[in-house]
Amino acid sequence: MKICLLTSNPNPYDDRIYYKLARTLKKIAFVTIINPRFTSVNKDGIVIVGQDSVPSVSRSPWIMEQLKIINPEIIQVTEPLLLAPAIKYKSNHTVKIIYDPAEDWSAMYREFSRKPPPIPKLLGFGIRQYENWFLPQIDYYIASDDWLYNYYSAKGPCTLIYNYPNLDIFSIDLDSVSRSPFSCVHHGQLRKERGLFLMIHAMKLVTAKYPDATLDLIGDFSYSTEKEKCQRMITEFGLQENVLLSEPIPHVEIPGKIIQSSLGLLPFYNIDKFRNNIVIKMFEYSACNLPIVSFDLPPSRKYIKSINCGICVEPDSYAALAEGIMNMFENREAYSTYKSNGYNAFVEKYYWEAQEKQLLSIYPNLLK
Repeated sequence: MKICLLTSNPNPYDDRIYYKLARTLKKIAFVTIINPRFTSVNKDGIVIVGQDSVPSVSRSPWIMEQLKIINPEIIQVTEPLLLAPAIKYKSNHTVKIIYDPAEDWSAMYREFSRKPPPIPKLLGFGIRQYENWFLPQIDYYIASDDWLYNYYSAKGPCTLIYNYPNLDIFSIDLDSVSRSPFSCVHHGQLRKERGLFLMIHAMKLVTAKYPDATLDLIGDFSYSTEKEKCQRMITEFGLQENVLLSEPIPHVEIPGKIIQSSLGLLPFYNIDKFRNNIVIKMFEYSACNLPIVSFDLPPSRKYIKSINCGICVEPDSYAALAEGIMNMFENREAYSTYKSNGYNAFVEKYYWEAQEKQLLSIYPNLLK
């Protein structure tokens, strides 16, 4: 069986596409990842077909040529703008199409755009209409959270595969770790919608009471202007020793970095994107034995409350975030309970390999 994962993710070793989907599917198929934003490489038996920075206007013909060479039996599309070449290829070849968007793309276009109104709303509407044009040709859907499952299961056959951390990557000898006692961590894209500036404001309040408290921000800045603003705020607030800016690191190194801190932060804005989609970070914090302080949004609330692994505070409030952080620092009994509950949930249930059986059943059945 030949399976092709179609993506334009700027990270060729994306945690979901490479470390979860591709590594799992390699057990039953020959797996190729087509990524026009990367160079070709063969890693661990998974072939990544790329061509450095193929211009957007040239990607569809280039992707079509690669698909003709690979001749896959199943194409798994991860983004709406890549549906067109996959469906066009299907029109002349016997192939099944799986759509695995892993995001509410309409909300992302609408709420992450920096363009002036009403352009973001038009972009969100437009990408949804564009996606809808191709959905009748989709053979199967994979959803990574409840909102996506409810939405796409109404369009066709769909399976819910949560984006839990890999057990092999996140299994760490906890006894060998030395944590800073008053330390917080946040990793991923650094941008205002993910609470970047709220976290810095919160740390100003936290350090007034806990001068040695630290926040480790790990990841890429989405915009250079926001990086500059972040650096200015750190200087203006006198937090040069408290707020640490760490470069992005390979996925396999993330557990070793996260586990050095005491708290995991999820200060995402109260917007549709984060009210709808689960954020994988909370599972990774639990896997690293960290309690969570999160804004009170439905996906994080559902997880945190169900296993009692942290606290939810008022959304979009840096004062509430600071209060939640200090509450964790001060209530050591609750802190110990939260981190144990989260870690135990990870090793017992919330890990990727526990999802593999239902994932692997999709592809052979689709070809019957």
